[in-house]
Amino acid sequence: MGNGNESPNAETLVKRLSERGFCTTQGTPRAKSGWIYLDTDQIIRLYSSVNRGIQNYYRFVDNWKSLSRIQYILEFSLAKTLAHKFKTSLPQVFKRFGKPIHVMVRNSDGKERTVAFFLNHDWSRKRDAFTTGNPAIDLLQTTIRLRTRSKLGKPCCICNETGQTVMHHVRHIRKLSDKKEPTGFNRVLRALNRKQIPVCPTCHGKIHRGTYDGLKLGDLAYIPR
Repeated sequence: MGNGNESPNAETLVKRLSERGFCTTQGTPRAKSGWIYLDTDQIIRLYSSVNRGIQNYYRFVDNWKSLSRIQYILEFSLAKTLAHKFKTSLPQVFKRFGKPIHVMVRNSDGKERTVAFFLNHDWSRKRDAFTTGNPAIDLLQTTIRLRTRSKLGKPCCICNETGQTVMHHVRHIRKLSDKKEPTGFNRVLRALNRKQIPVCPTCHGKIHRGTYDGLKLGDLAYIPR
């Protein structure tokens, strides 16, 4: 993203955000569909890391306030991602998670804490502004830290593709009664007894089109754990 003395070029940053799925080429925020299978707190942390990282990197430049547009894109991309995740509207997202968007999570010791999207309201140049961690956070590397918990980044369990994967959720499987026999790909999911499995976008589409309805557990490239 350049050196610390560069002024932020909004159009260049918008282009990079667009390439990474946060917005259109015109800067209209969009949902990151690949993140909707992460937990809510993970999604918020990722967006917050990107926003803080960009602002931290450019915090000394004269036109730092121009990053307010970037913050807007990230904030509403986050909102749209959560709307997509919970199949609801943007107003309902802000009603449920507030502004800044936040969620309460429980620590291992049982205590609750707030995970919130970093939303800057002070566009004055401050040398010690939110300096936590590495100030030059890469927009792609921020996705790696929290993948393990939701198994993103694992190979596709159907074709063993090692590129981009998404999580196929089995929420509808849990709704089946014990007496109702699952059909199609649901049989594989019931046999796996897992809430989510990593699949590549191609296989994910085939699942929803019914192409893999005849697939058996033994046909999988590996058994996801």
